[in-house]
Amino acid sequence: MTPTHSRLSRPLRPSCPSRPALLRCCAAASLAAAFVLTACSGASEAQRQAAASVVPPTDCSAWVGTDRNATMGGYLLPQKARGTGSTGSAGAKVCVPVLMTANRAPTGYAGGDYHVAEFTDEKLKARWSACKEDPACFKRIDAQMQRWLPPNKERATRSTGVVDPSGRIDPDGQVDLKQIRRPAFFAKAPYREGIAEADARTYVVEFTAPRDTFERIDLKMTGDIKLRGWYIEGAGVDNGKGKKVRALAIMAPGGGGQLTAIQHPEEASYRVDEKTGKTVPISFPNATTETMGQRWWRENLYALNRAGFDVLAYDRRGEGLSGGFSDTNTLEQGEDVFRALNALDSGRGLRILTPKGELLEGEATRGRLLAGMPAGEIPLVLGGYSRGSMSTAWAMTKNYVAQCSFDMPQPSCTPPKNMRNIRGAILLSSFASGAGYVGDSPDLADRNLFLGGMAADHHIVFYPNSSTLAGMDRWPAAFFGKGLWDRAETLEGTVAAYNRIRGVKEIVLARGPHSIETWPASDRDYLRERMVVFAKAVIVGGRSISGARPWKDFKSLVATTPDSWEPSSKPKAP
Repeated sequence: MTPTHSRLSRPLRPSCPSRPALLRCCAAASLAAAFVLTACSGASEAQRQAAASVVPPTDCSAWVGTDRNATMGGYLLPQKARGTGSTGSAGAKVCVPVLMTANRAPTGYAGGDYHVAEFTDEKLKARWSACKEDPACFKRIDAQMQRWLPPNKERATRSTGVVDPSGRIDPDGQVDLKQIRRPAFFAKAPYREGIAEADARTYVVEFTAPRDTFERIDLKMTGDIKLRGWYIEGAGVDNGKGKKVRALAIMAPGGGGQLTAIQHPEEASYRVDEKTGKTVPISFPNATTETMGQRWWRENLYALNRAGFDVLAYDRRGEGLSGGFSDTNTLEQGEDVFRALNALDSGRGLRILTPKGELLEGEATRGRLLAGMPAGEIPLVLGGYSRGSMSTAWAMTKNYVAQCSFDMPQPSCTPPKNMRNIRGAILLSSFASGAGYVGDSPDLADRNLFLGGMAADHHIVFYPNSSTLAGMDRWPAAFFGKGLWDRAETLEGTVAAYNRIRGVKEIVLARGPHSIETWPASDRDYLRERMVVFAKAVIVGGRSISGARPWKDFKSLVATTPDSWEPSSKPKAP
């Protein structure tokens, strides 16, 4: 993929040279800007960032169930009295586990921000090159890559339509958009999902996109693919002054996410082995559920729509309703955001099925969506969960920092798109702090060699390198939601990302893992509530958001979690 200037771009600011050195230049500029910002924002902010960046040693250990199945270090924190907001009896504490970072800056390191400088695309590929010279290393990592290379049937099963044949389509064929499930499908028992209410304002949409670099270079595939999903019209976001502001939230799902897949409301994502006490993942699809987590995901889309947002959600390339062979290049998926906006703007390569069943395509679709506004003007929020956080981070980086083709044999960079109507990002179970903040766990030890190998040898950028983190000081706003033992990035990485954001920002934590659908309902509800508060604030120009749980340093941030636990990790009573 050779990046091109989007026709949605605004006038470009002066930028670094259009070469691989661009990223290093932009990273250095970001660090310098962050330093200036801290210096200008007063000692209190500088002190807060310094305190938040210092990670105190853990002082206890506790068992974590899904998806770690291990004893982890943590912090002894005051236990809340049941049914109250106050702490319990004096001395009553509980060990709250936190996944820590594996990669630490060496003593005396003088290369700037270690987690940026040492985890660039160039250095990750160099480490992979060294691994290839070691037969044992190459054999181990290559085996992992082969399991992930498309068609990724083990990890990306197209399950939509397996439990109920309605909604089953050939994603690579000519699709009758009337065959795609609409929100009203989920009104019936046993699903009874709230999003069914949005059916009368939902359009089925189909975008045209090119094949990704793996398909083009490695597999010699040609032609286009189709991306399909829903566009749900909103009533506008209340600006607090008696007016409504039309805005669009573009939401990217997690790995394996399929927008219209069935999830039975009583289904679980794991079982607990009675002998070992460990959690065992349940495979899907099964007799009642096509893909786990989709019910929770649709609840998020509906909450944003009820808050007034237009919502665009489509299945990523290679999964669910969308065509394509490859599903893992998140850099390419970040570019798909701008392709979809271009299509909504121009009508090129676009088909839509209106709520009344009218099929429109091409020129006939112009002006029907985006509240009649140009794609470069309607206020936008980009959001993503897990793998969707990766594509969202790449889209934000492409827009505000640089467009770099890390998946090409000879990467190059061009200036950013500069769409000033993108107001912020929602990152749930985020990978956006990049390769430097991998958790200290045996199953994560090879991630960065895998990352370098996939990009260098197979032209697939899966996990982000450090360039997403390096440019976050240019993002206008960001919201982070994660579990304390999230395998995507450590809490230290989330704090590092948070500290770079200049505008509106918030972190919401839970005592749970990467998979948010396993959290207690109260934690999921709170996360959704705060996500909507954030999204509304950045759309109406708010400079801060009220109601966030206060914290001043790393340990007090951990302590913002309520005394609710992912069930398999809840401490047993004495």
